[in-house]
Amino acid sequence: MFHSNPTVAPQGLSRRSFLRLAVGATAGATLVAACIPAPSQPTQDSAASGPASESITLRYSTVGWGGFLSEPWMEAINQFNESQARIQVSYEDIAEGYEKVMAQAAGAVGADTYCFETKYMYGFSARGFFTPLDDFVASSQIVTEPAYFADDWQEMFWNGKMYLAPFDNSPAMLWYNVDLFDAAGVAYPPSTFDDPNWTWENFLTTASQLTQGEGAERQFGWAGERGWPYQLNWIWSNGGQLLNEEKTECVIDMPETIEALQWSADLILQHQVWPAADQVIQGGNSAMFFGRRGAIAQKGTWWAIDMKAQEGLNWNVAPQPMGEAGTFVRNPLDAWGIWQGSSHPQESWEFIEFLSKPEVLSILVQAGLSVSRKEVLMSDVFLKQEPAHVHWNLFVEALESHVKPHPDTAIFAEMNDILAPAWDAVLAGTSTAEQMAQQVKAPITQLLQDCIAKGNCVGA
Repeated sequence: MFHSNPTVAPQGLSRRSFLRLAVGATAGATLVAACIPAPSQPTQDSAASGPASESITLRYSTVGWGGFLSEPWMEAINQFNESQARIQVSYEDIAEGYEKVMAQAAGAVGADTYCFETKYMYGFSARGFFTPLDDFVASSQIVTEPAYFADDWQEMFWNGKMYLAPFDNSPAMLWYNVDLFDAAGVAYPPSTFDDPNWTWENFLTTASQLTQGEGAERQFGWAGERGWPYQLNWIWSNGGQLLNEEKTECVIDMPETIEALQWSADLILQHQVWPAADQVIQGGNSAMFFGRRGAIAQKGTWWAIDMKAQEGLNWNVAPQPMGEAGTFVRNPLDAWGIWQGSSHPQESWEFIEFLSKPEVLSILVQAGLSVSRKEVLMSDVFLKQEPAHVHWNLFVEALESHVKPHPDTAIFAEMNDILAPAWDAVLAGTSTAEQMAQQVKAPITQLLQDCIAKGNCVGA
């Protein structure tokens, strides 16, 4: 999601050397013995180490969240610590990103419980990082499949086992500056999905009407995210895919995918309603939007945390425009998992169950997140939060029928290393979407085939 930082590499275990384990390990194998301790047995009857009267200290880590949710996290953790004396939880955010998590595993000093972006779950699960949760979930009265949005629940599995428990979701919506629309006399986007008047053509017309001025003062109608994952909104809505359904082949050369990518790039290259890289101010697209230099942005639900902090900013949200195949948005997830090396898997699960309670999730929703538990997201806590005029219903609508599974596999990070520079070249006008497809298709397919051959991409 917004908070990962996949560029910092710790000494002693580079990201690339860690990733090579994805194609070099056997099926179901854990990290090499030097990197991860023998797993604890995750059974509901696991006995806590030491006498029952002793307090057990658990370490809980998020990855790259920074100060976004430190207060709500601590409120939830303090409630847990105060609710009983047997288990006490300490909290740490890992600012260095997932490379430090890798290093913790290598040094056998991992936290007991992690909040993980699901797109990294596949690779870590293939390396034996997580404790399977199936036995815990089978007897849980809190973490149950019917309680969650179906697509979110399905993203918790790898190779037939459940490794994460659902936490939050983040459908990628359009966020717009109401005052800029009013100043330009432009009609607002619709407040529900599948409006026949909100097509790609209508979107382009709207963005063009909102684009004005020159040079350093130019206002752009579109300040969408530049990264390739956000182009999935356009790809899926046009009927394209990045990987085939089985995730055995890269199919970026589908005509629908190429058309969508080029259409998005042409918002810069041809229509000039989206800033080129040298026109984006320091702070990126968020700064463009907050500085009234961008009228429509593109982010997940988490951006509400930032939006609520902007004094005087009059904003709302809108759905992705309809394409030839309908309207679909990416939905990156965060979820909770237990490190395989934890000495306290049972206690870690008890903590995850506590965090999964509606009343505890409500603390995090009030801070600005949307969560995978349906009863919370469909309650007044989310739908009637401030600002009251915001179309919060759109996030629920998206989760019910307008999201698709993210193309996540155990080689996601290496796939990103191929896609990111190729897409940047398209945005810069030094390559076309068709040339990009020809460039990346074979190496990504080879990565998948190598991973599958070693058993680490089975069921990814």
